[in-house]
Amino acid sequence: MSLSAALIALEFLTPLRLRAVERWSDRGFGEALGWFPLVGVFLGFVLLGIDRTLAHLLPSAPASALVVAALALLSGGLHLDGVADTADGMAVQGDRATRLGVMSAGNIGPAGVMALALVLLVQWSAIATLDTPMRGAALVIAPALGRWAATPVAVLFRPARPRGIGHALQQGVWPIAAPLGSVLMLIACLVLFGPAGVALLVVAAGASVLVAAAAARLLDGVTGDTFGASIEVSQAVVLLFLVACAQRGWLTPNFLG
Repeated sequence: MSLSAALIALEFLTPLRLRAVERWSDRGFGEALGWFPLVGVFLGFVLLGIDRTLAHLLPSAPASALVVAALALLSGGLHLDGVADTADGMAVQGDRATRLGVMSAGNIGPAGVMALALVLLVQWSAIATLDTPMRGAALVIAPALGRWAATPVAVLFRPARPRGIGHALQQGVWPIAAPLGSVLMLIACLVLFGPAGVALLVVAAGASVLVAAAAARLLDGVTGDTFGASIEVSQAVVLLFLVACAQRGWLTPNFLG
């Protein structure tokens, strides 16, 4: 794995373009999966800076709404598009080909609108509920865990199409991308929450696998949209889990107070 994989991850997961536009090989793109958590941590610290600035200007609820909007913009709406397309594909009546066709069309139907609204509402309400120091820790770790959650999906499920993002992500997942991403994510959780932070990996992986399993049952595999939906749902579930942790004292951040 080369450092160019890290640049691919950054350019794919954010609107940043540090190089001239180039075509990525499927294997090179798959290897970038190992750097997804690091990009998520980067996005998290950007969100933390935005949130700390807004805290001097606005109450928690509107500030949280702007933080959620900022994360959507910083991600280019990529994963939210996956949420809508996956929901529409799973909701339509028809065979596998019909469902994949609906997902490829890019038009948002009622199921997609509802899924987007629910995911964004959960993320906003969770962030708005959290206080410092858990709020800052959640803003940093949730985007990282959400993006890492693509790894168990790539490991456990086959692609539904012979090409595309879902296929490409699985071409370079072994032997380095999956272990690298998991180690980076584990280190981040341990640094921020100590040994108990390992529970966050279990929660994120469980949420992403459930989404992927539901989609794979209908599509006979996963697509790029499925990965996007897994990322967003995992991010939302992690935020909800951190709200529960904050109320019951299950996890305490080591810093970001």
